[in-house]
Amino acid sequence: MTVADGSEHYLISGRTHHRTVFRPGDWAERLMGVIILFVGERRPGIHIASTRLAMPVVDTGVKCLIVSGELRSVCPEAFDFVVGFAEDNDLPVAVRFSCGDGAARSGPARVD
Repeated sequence: MTVADGSEHYLISGRTHHRTVFRPGDWAERLMGVIILFVGERRPGIHIASTRLAMPVVDTGVKCLIVSGELRSVCPEAFDFVVGFAEDNDLPVAVRFSCGDGAARSGPARVD
């Protein structure tokens, strides 16, 4: 995912708050597919590359999904769905900010 300097993104972890691995193993890819379908249906004029709004990654050995904060403005319904999915499945969401030095900074997970 290309992350612009100063941009906000969300890291949804595949390890629940109770430290169990979330299943199925391809959950992040499936959720990314749902985001693409959601955006395509709600905003047909917007052609997106999956790597711009959501991308499965492995972070410290755990499957995760990075969701761009841009999704919130591009398709609020998709953003709400993803956040609801994480909450319903007890998956932690960390808010991260990219910085001009190329590093990422974490902030408290607050998704309003």
